[in-house]
Amino acid sequence: MRRVILATSASEGAESYGHLMIADALDRARVPFWTRATTIRNAAELSQALARGGVDLVHFTDAAAAAFAPMAREYAATASLFLDDVPLSSRVRDDLDLVDLSLLEDEALATGLNCRTSVIGPCLDVDAFDPAITALPREHLASVDDESRMLLALGSDDEVEKILAELDDEAAAACNIIAMCSTEGLALLDSPSRIIALLQHAEAMILGEGSQFHPQISLHAAAAGCPTIDCMTSDPRDWADEISSMHNEWRSAGGVPRFPDEEAIARVRNTNGLRSYGRALEKAWNAVISQ
Repeated sequence: MRRVILATSASEGAESYGHLMIADALDRARVPFWTRATTIRNAAELSQALARGGVDLVHFTDAAAAAFAPMAREYAATASLFLDDVPLSSRVRDDLDLVDLSLLEDEALATGLNCRTSVIGPCLDVDAFDPAITALPREHLASVDDESRMLLALGSDDEVEKILAELDDEAAAACNIIAMCSTEGLALLDSPSRIIALLQHAEAMILGEGSQFHPQISLHAAAAGCPTIDCMTSDPRDWADEISSMHNEWRSAGGVPRFPDEEAIARVRNTNGLRSYGRALEKAWNAVISQ
């Protein structure tokens, strides 16, 4: 069994989601053949933990923690970068350049880094989204829902009116589009359960050219078995026809909600699920200590 020190710059109880996710993966044995030696929060604690011996790797769970490592270190070190991290200063980038490998949630995070990087992708608790495991009632959406109309989620900061204007009159009148990024949408979606309920019950999620409700919203939709319609094509007819076709199927079925896309759920579980993320950490860490 190999042992890793997790290093964070956050105080206890204020750790980032990324740190807690990696710690949980280790504590629940989702990273094969790796266990957490300890968690440290400053350079002195790191020195003490290393002095006790029996450590194979130090992993910095946030970029600022990379400053704990001296320039001349004698141990393997990796770091994680996430999309919701604060922008990196030049000093922090210099610190990251000294680690053996930075694991990135998204390829865009590699910009400005000189160290080796590997895109590990996001990690998702698919069970929390999968309606077959965690089915959430449509009543979560009662204040904006109308079961006589086809429910759609607009996952980007675009105007509902522009979407409806491209549809035929019958389809436009039948659509109830919840704009997730609007003031009303943000007020409604004030808890994970409501967000997941929307994705589980919407016939589809629409993504336009505006900024997205969440960087991984399309992945969240897939984990909930919700199809995504791309409205960023140059010809609006491409997606308008798709929505109209979906409306025809919904109407023919008497307004009965769609079945979850089980293939999409399985795909997300296989590529970005909790166990998949643990195996990705194992592969990256093993590669670093064997080089």
